[in-house]
Amino acid sequence: MKLIIEGYDKSIHKKDNQIVIKEQHKLKDNILAEKITDITILGKGYITFDALQLIADYNIKLISMDYHGNIEYILESPVDQDNITLRKKQYHASENNDSIIISKEIIKSKLLNQKYTLKTLNKTRKIDSITEDITKLNTYIEQLENLTPTYSITKTKTQILGIEGKASTKYWNSIKTILPPSVNFEKRTKKPAKDLVNAMLNYGYAILASEITKNITLSGLDTYCGFLHFDLNNRKSLTYDIIEEFRQQIVDKAVLTLINTKQVTTNDYDQTSNMLTLDARKLIISNIMNKINSQIIYKKEKTTYANIIEKQVKGIKNYLIKGTPYAGFYLRW
Repeated sequence: MKLIIEGYDKSIHKKDNQIVIKEQHKLKDNILAEKITDITILGKGYITFDALQLIADYNIKLISMDYHGNIEYILESPVDQDNITLRKKQYHASENNDSIIISKEIIKSKLLNQKYTLKTLNKTRKIDSITEDITKLNTYIEQLENLTPTYSITKTKTQILGIEGKASTKYWNSIKTILPPSVNFEKRTKKPAKDLVNAMLNYGYAILASEITKNITLSGLDTYCGFLHFDLNNRKSLTYDIIEEFRQQIVDKAVLTLINTKQVTTNDYDQTSNMLTLDARKLIISNIMNKINSQIIYKKEKTTYANIIEKQVKGIKNYLIKGTPYAGFYLRW
């Protein structure tokens, strides 16, 4: 199980072979160490030496995150031989046709998520321009499926990113149609954000990226070696690859809900500093973390987005080690 400890004045202790959680010195929970795979700390507190030893004995990963969604540190056992073998395969695959196979599957999943998100949002609205954008997304999905790798891996990746870029333009045009005019959303911009919606999206994606980075790190893969996104200094390219499958379902829908229910308004955004208020940031973190850990039905089974993220990372790992075909994640609603 994944254990999340959130808040202030929390502490982690050991009792026999159990991890004990306290709040202001009062017992909150106790779990057998053998049942825990990793512990994520989101807040302030302390941990005893005995608890650290128990965590090490059971090879439990300990991850600390700040309230911006950034990973502060990860404590884990030293890298073993299996990880070295895995990373060699990862580096090799990033420069051959395996990277194209994985990249096409990731972006196909992203386009399908964009398509089904728009279909869900337009189900009752029945806006013609959105229906037209959905039709165009189908065309881009077909183009991607029919894309034949060229002699140049770099050129093929650029073609994939080109299709993704055109599809995203249509997607965000439709999102603009759905959003209230008062939020002044014109188009998707990254950094710096120029409006409330983009600021919320950027913040939400950073939280999601940290969750994905955590899973990549725990798997033994190298976060900096991607298959689609090109290598840049200090960019976790593999995180940017995998996040493409989850942007719409986790972040975009959460942001749209917060805006449409007026839980976050333009009063929560300072245009001068391009910053969200602290209350807005806390609300976004809470909604996204709740969504990541909430239960959904996927492939006729109850699961969580957290489990699906973990499975997608393992899917890439299995492709590299065993040659098991990689299947991207998307939902039809």
